[in-house]
Order: sequence, then structure tokens, then C-alpha cells
Amino acid sequence: MMEINKFVDELPHKLKIEVSLYIYEERYRNIIFFQGKSPSFISWLCPLLQPQIFGDKQYIYLEGDEISTICFMISGNAQFVLPAFENVGYIDIKIGNVFG
Repeated sequence: MMEINKFVDELPHKLKIEVSLYIYEERYRNIIFFQGKSPSFISWLCPLLQPQIFGDKQYIYLEGDEISTICFMISGNAQFVLPAFENVGYIDIKIGNVFG
């Protein structure tokens, strides 16, 4: 993907935006955060996103963690849970939501 980003960076600005929107459509299409954002913003931010995969029952953040990243839910299931109460879920994170 790094080579594609270098190639796209060399294109004229307008073409760069169009190509980026096409390449990263799967990343931004269903994310609520990107709705209403300019094509320039989307094409700037999408190449910076790094996919992460978390296992079943794996914590993404723990209480007290310093959170320095933002996550976009593109597939799967996640919840905010209460570890002190046997991981009872109290907020569902749906596909398209942002957290972190």
C-alpha cells in the first residue's frame, strides 16, 4: 500500500483526490464520521488509517488508559464493558461508529 500512496502523491491535486476516493472507498463509505466531509479531507485522511484486528473477548482499551488513537468500526462487534461486573456490556459500538 505504501507504493500506491507514493504514486498517488505524485498526481495532480484534483486527480489525486479522485484516485484516493476510489482506492479507499471501502474504508470510508460506511463510517459516519466521514459523512459530510469534503473529498479533500477524506482523501488526505484515509491513507493514514491503519487497520487493526482484535480477537474475540479482547480489550481494545482499559479503564485509565491514555487514549491517543481514534478507531472506526468497519466490521465485527464491540462494546463498552464493565470489567468489575463480569464484563457486562453497556454500550454497543456499531459498524460505522467512531470511538477512542
